[in-house]
Amino acid sequence: MFESCLICTDDKDGLQRFVSFVDALADSGLTEITFLHNVPLWDEGQVPRVDNEKIALMTEKFNSSLKPSDRVKVNIEITSGLVTENISKAVKKYQPECLILGTSLRGITEDRIFGSTTMSVIEKINIPIMILRPQLISVYTSEELDLRCRHLNRCWLVPCYDVDKARYLINQLKTCVTGKCSTIPHKYIILAVIDDVSRSEILVQNRIKEVETKLNEVKEELQSLGLEVEVMVKIGNPILETLDVALTEDISAIAVTDDREYGLLDWTIPSFTQKVLHRSWFPVVFFPFTK
Repeated sequence: MFESCLICTDDKDGLQRFVSFVDALADSGLTEITFLHNVPLWDEGQVPRVDNEKIALMTEKFNSSLKPSDRVKVNIEITSGLVTENISKAVKKYQPECLILGTSLRGITEDRIFGSTTMSVIEKINIPIMILRPQLISVYTSEELDLRCRHLNRCWLVPCYDVDKARYLINQLKTCVTGKCSTIPHKYIILAVIDDVSRSEILVQNRIKEVETKLNEVKEELQSLGLEVEVMVKIGNPILETLDVALTEDISAIAVTDDREYGLLDWTIPSFTQKVLHRSWFPVVFFPFTK
């Protein structure tokens, strides 16, 4: 899976705690980790300027919390200015395979836009983004967080409400592991949900068989890359069934991609991915659509 990542934290989202668990993150398969913290511009004067004092303070804080490991390379970037621009610069500089961000869920309006920083990054970055709930990470004990870091990519739920439309996501997952010889266990649970709208039992059963055939083809593709794969077919509401499987199966994250013609930022058009991002408390790995 991912061997390098950029962890962006505002020092209040819980993600800053990861700096003390780099050895555990190495157990998830990571060999290089970059921590990025962006210091707001000092704006007490007439002209905003870089807050060098705060940068020095945060640099010391991160370095003192860091528990080095000879198994993983660690970079610490403390920047100032526009956070989305500095994230883009860090992505270009370090070339991480994925980005880890936190977001909040404090009210209806903020839930709709899913956090301005997160959405701005999704719009600009073309690498997978793992989105974590700060409310979840912040309450872990050190022992629990250590285990979570080790199992960061252990088992992903991959909901394919439409198997044919999910082909892009499946290909992205294959790209993540192709050419890598990691011995870290990794499993995909490929889930397809059939809407229960037909009154004909025969039509439903035929649809199930059709979907199972397609899922088994996907299973063979992924197994050929050395992955453990399980397929499931459920009948009902796609989002409700997905969240139910997430609760009952031993997963570590849900993988999704953009599923709308006009992009994830068009919040006027409801989508399956948007609902997963809004309603899941599990980490969500979002694969931006790139042509």
